[in-house]
Amino acid sequence: MKKIAFILLVLVILSFAACSGIPYVRYDPQAVTDNPIGEKVGMAPISATGIQEAARNGGITRIATVDIRVTYDGKRTVSVYIVSGE
Repeated sequence: MKKIAFILLVLVILSFAACSGIPYVRYDPQAVTDNPIGEKVGMAPISATGIQEAARNGGITRIATVDIRVTYDGKRTVSVYIVSGE
């Protein structure tokens, strides 16, 4: 009986460990303004000045939306700001 319980416990632990390495991409909305969305999009790494840098990279002068894209490839997580506007 103890052997069966131990095997079941090991299987449960392994099943949870297997789920931790599943790659994914997640988008988290951060801000929306009344400005028109437009066609320009800029991206920059998450930092204190990341939103301004993303707007500069996309040539955006009037920010409409700010999102965060979180990408996990099974080994590391990368987060970037995505800014859209005119």
